[in-house]
Order: sequence, then C-alpha cells, then structure tokens
Amino acid sequence: MPAAQQPEWPDPEALRDVIAELESYPPLVFAGECDQLRARLASVAQGEAFLLQGGDCAEAFDAVSAEQIRNKLKTLLQMGAVLTYAGSVPV
Repeated sequence: MPAAQQPEWPDPEALRDVIAELESYPPLVFAGECDQLRARLASVAQGEAFLLQGGDCAEAFDAVSAEQIRNKLKTLLQMGAVLTYAGSVPV
C-alpha cells in the first residue's frame, strides 16, 4: 500500500537509495504469520483470548541491539505467562 503520510524528504535521490536498500532485505514477517495474527486477533475480539501489547513508543535504529530486543521479548513472555495463568485464556 502507498505511504499516505510522509515528510518532505530533502534529498529524493538519497531517499530512493534507502528505499532500494530496505527493499533488498528479507521480509520481517511472512504471509502465514499475518494469517495467524488475524486468527488470533479474532479470538481476542470474541473474548476467547487476551491481547498483550508492549514495547517502545519510538526508538532510534542505532539504539537497537540483539540484547535489547531479547530483553524486551523476555519481559513480554513473562508478562504473557502471568496473564495466561491468571486469566485462564491464551495471551
């Protein structure tokens, strides 16, 4: 889908280069994962599961490391385990 709200980039050529580089990377998620997410969100909407969202509101790309990501995921997994036990529904 086209990006509807974009800032005015001062250097269109640099922007094209960055977009081309990003497009060369493998996807962050795969189609099957999107389908699974839709099914799980439907369970949440029907009251059969609980949605736990967490993370930074904004972060700089240079402030992200494997260790920081691992620590955030560990915290979210621990929170999910507590909520699963307390609520008796999938998280």
